[in-house]
Amino acid sequence: MKISQSFLKDYADYREGKTCGLQTKAKYIDGIKFFSSDVMELGNFFEFMATGSLPRDGHIPVADVVYKNKPNEKMSEPYERATKSAEYFKEIIEYYGIEILDTGVAITLDNGMTGIMDIVAKWGDRVVIIDTKYSGLLDDRWNDLGWEINSLPDKHKLMIQGVHYRILLSEKMNIPIEDIDFYFFLFSQQKPRDVRIIKQVIDELTIQRHLAVVESVKYDFETYPIESLLKAIPTLLRCGECTINSTCKHRATMPIIQEVLY
Repeated sequence: MKISQSFLKDYADYREGKTCGLQTKAKYIDGIKFFSSDVMELGNFFEFMATGSLPRDGHIPVADVVYKNKPNEKMSEPYERATKSAEYFKEIIEYYGIEILDTGVAITLDNGMTGIMDIVAKWGDRVVIIDTKYSGLLDDRWNDLGWEINSLPDKHKLMIQGVHYRILLSEKMNIPIEDIDFYFFLFSQQKPRDVRIIKQVIDELTIQRHLAVVESVKYDFETYPIESLLKAIPTLLRCGECTINSTCKHRATMPIIQEVLY
């Protein structure tokens, strides 16, 4: 069982009833590629332009255009902004004297922990991991994926990424976790010059708690049948947008009747 930070987040969502277990199984165990949304493709394009990194499936992101095949053909405004953000990313890297050592760094440990890091770099005398985010939710406090800074300590599904990656790189490079820093570089989809740099600070308790979650999940999947751990949770909207809906016998094609006790 390969345990990535993305899997941990999706599995937590499943256990809260927010996603379908069969989707989780298809994505992380069966290796089925799910459709990329327009927002995801825009983020892929930004990262490719900023760092040269390709998406997990290896395709080269291409800008969306308007007035296609006409003399005034050009990139659409969202992709123009993403291009400007990528150029600004390079300015920031140069200004702070950050030396990018590698991009798309994949690490898998013997205990099953795995992950792919956007950037591993040297910043001064520190080894750093940089994760770039291209988001429209930089100031959103209430959305689970919002990056309003005062709410971040409570958003575990965003913050576990830094913990997970520092553990991976520490084991890979054989250096203490405290000698590795983790940064989120957050870029706004609306304003190319609206950028936040967030350094994540963690303590030993956070690390041990994360490792305990990994071991707990690993134990579950080594002990119990997958069918008992990941079950269908169909909803009309979720099934309609699901990559595997054409073959799933549990898919919902009509609204599901739900009971409420009053």
